[in-house]
Amino acid sequence: MGGNVRKTSDSFFQTNKEKFDIVFIDGHHKYSQVKKDIENSLNFLNDGGIILLHDCLPNNYYAHVIPKCVYNWNGDVWRAFVEVRTKDNLDSYCCNADHGIGIILKRKNKNKLQTNISDFSKIEFNYFFNNYKKLMNLQEFDELLKII
Repeated sequence: MGGNVRKTSDSFFQTNKEKFDIVFIDGHHKYSQVKKDIENSLNFLNDGGIILLHDCLPNNYYAHVIPKCVYNWNGDVWRAFVEVRTKDNLDSYCCNADHGIGIILKRKNKNKLQTNISDFSKIEFNYFFNNYKKLMNLQEFDELLKII
């Protein structure tokens, strides 16, 4: 399989029987749906597989705010990615390119985010904006190639 599928990600994963090496998530840009898309993707990801997650780096408050109020909108995808960064079995990095490309590898976390955040859906944007490099494990493309 591959290419574009014209149905919701929830509908796709309900009937999917295949495993994938790469999953690209660029759907509904709200934390709860992105979190669900990541979890569903992990269930169908081959060992050594990779998840790419678009729109992880909103560059201002308006690009993040829900409901959407600007043309270039990232939503709060970043919240779901920050949560992934705290997992022991997921190694995650954010490439500083094209509104932020999250990279999630199904392997031991090499740089786990240590935090006392209990509800990732409530992280304030100002906290993210002032700490995004650490929160997102931000990497330039050349450095990221060496890591993965």
